[in-house]
Amino acid sequence: MHKLSFGLATWCAVAMLAAAQPMRVAVMDFADQTGQRADAQLGGAVAPGALAAKAVIFLGQQMLGSTNFVLIDRRDFITQLEKEQPINQGRKTAARPSFIHAAQALRADAVLRGNLLSFGSSKQVVNLGDNRTELNRVALRVSIEALNPVDGAVITMATGAATGQYRQTAQQFTELSEDDALNLLEKAIADAAPKLREALQQAQLAQQSRPRIKLSVKAPGADPALVEVDGMLIGTTPLEGVEIFKGDHVLTVGKAGYRDVSKRILFAKDTAIEVPMMRTELSAEEMKQVLEKARLHIFEGEPGMIIHTINE
Repeated sequence: MHKLSFGLATWCAVAMLAAAQPMRVAVMDFADQTGQRADAQLGGAVAPGALAAKAVIFLGQQMLGSTNFVLIDRRDFITQLEKEQPINQGRKTAARPSFIHAAQALRADAVLRGNLLSFGSSKQVVNLGDNRTELNRVALRVSIEALNPVDGAVITMATGAATGQYRQTAQQFTELSEDDALNLLEKAIADAAPKLREALQQAQLAQQSRPRIKLSVKAPGADPALVEVDGMLIGTTPLEGVEIFKGDHVLTVGKAGYRDVSKRILFAKDTAIEVPMMRTELSAEEMKQVLEKARLHIFEGEPGMIIHTINE
């Protein structure tokens, strides 16, 4: 079992947060998707990749501007990502680590990921007698995705754009600086942010309005066992009356020295579950006895009314 920190995300199966509580948001990265080098018409001084790397700052500022959101320190998020780096024979692999466990460990309700979609210029030339004027138009477009920290699914997406226009003549020539490009980037993200915030808040309200049931879990022995719902740690046994969303979930119970027990269950009503635990090291005779007796008893509604028994 994954030993995750206690925390309940709005988008995970466990729902214990009040409606008025702000969403916890982590910013993962901002990638360059332009597929081009620095634009010569912009002076060639601003590389799109370097520009995209700085976009996380402006995105964080936009989320901090609303009282409905709490921004997780990105250094904490990156540190947690590094802890989740896959290991192969004692060495870190080249594979990119999953953000899901890092987000869950920091109790994130959403993870934001941005893309710099385009950054380039167009030129219009106007000849008036001996006077030649060039109008350079610079355009920048971004997209921002909000991801579910439980399964990585896209919750919502928003795009934003910004433009700037510069007049070039024989007497006046303007070369776009990095600061000019950053101003355009900031405007594009500010254009996308209100749509992103509104969509996140609507999705949060829809999620919180889902029907819930109460789950209780018991396991034999004095030592507590860890209880997970859909991969999210919700507590230890004995667990009493924890609210989860009504519907289909994967329940996993485990503790040191015992095999994990994992079952997919359709929760329709308040449910109490007794989970048998099998030690990891058993003799052949002990294993035979456990397999003959071990059953997962599920009670819905009033205690004592067994409605379903699943053999191990």
